[in-house]
Amino acid sequence: MYNQTLKRKILDYYQNIYSNSLGLPDADQRIKARLDEDNQNSHYSSCKNIELIEKLIHYDFSNKKVLIVGAGTGVEFFRLHKMKADVYALEPDESAIEILKLKAKKDKITTNKIFRCGAEKIPFRNNYFDFVYCYTVIEHVQNVEQSINEMIRVTKKGGYVYINCPDYRFIWEPHYKIYLPLFLPRIFSKFILKLLGRKTGFFNSLQLVNAKKLKNIFRKNKVIALQIIEHESKNKLALFWQRKFEIEPNQSWLIQVK
Repeated sequence: MYNQTLKRKILDYYQNIYSNSLGLPDADQRIKARLDEDNQNSHYSSCKNIELIEKLIHYDFSNKKVLIVGAGTGVEFFRLHKMKADVYALEPDESAIEILKLKAKKDKITTNKIFRCGAEKIPFRNNYFDFVYCYTVIEHVQNVEQSINEMIRVTKKGGYVYINCPDYRFIWEPHYKIYLPLFLPRIFSKFILKLLGRKTGFFNSLQLVNAKKLKNIFRKNKVIALQIIEHESKNKLALFWQRKFEIEPNQSWLIQVK
C-alpha cells in the first residue's frame, strides 16, 4: 500500500495527463485506477507484454540486464525486478521519476539504476543490455529514428529490443480514446478534437509513427524485426480498417540485434 504522500503524487500525475492534457470524460475513474497499477492483474498493467515475450521466444528475464526506456511510474520496472532481472529505468519526466523512486524506496529497491533522461541519448556504452523494453513511448520522443538507433546501440549482439506503439495510419487514437482520421494531415484530427471540446496540445506533441516508418529504421540498422499480431479489433469499423488495409491498431515489435 502507498502512503498518503505517494498516493497524492500518483493522483496528481495522472490528473495532469488524463484530465488536464487529454480531457478524457472518464478521467476521474482512470486516475483512481492508477493507484492499483502495480497489481499484475490491473487494467493498466502492461506486464502481459512481458509474459507474451517469455512465451513467444522462451525468454528468461532472470539475471538479464534489462533497460526500460520511458519507465513512467514504474509498472514494468517492479514486475521485472520481481522476476530477478537486473533492471535499469530511463524516464524524462521529473514527476514520474519522483514517483518511481518513492515506490522503489518503499520496496527497498536501490534507486541508483533509475535515470532522468530521454531516449535520444542513452547514457550507456554499446552492447550493454540483454533486453531493452519500450512500451508506448516512441510516439512521445523528440526524434524517433535517433531513439531507436540508441536502443539498438546499447543492446548486446543477439539481444532483443521490444517496441510497442500506435500505428497512426489507423483510425483510433489510443490516448484520446476516440476515432480520428489519422491517415490525413494532422490539421484534420486537430479540427475534430476542437469540435469535441478536447485540448490539442497533447496531440501536437505526438510523433505520428507507423509500421512503414519503423520498418525503414530497422532496415537501416540491419536487425531482425518481427511484428507481433496480437488480436483483431472488436469494433466493427476498426475491424474493417484492420482487415481491409492490413494495418494493426497497435504496433508490437520484437527486434533481435545482429
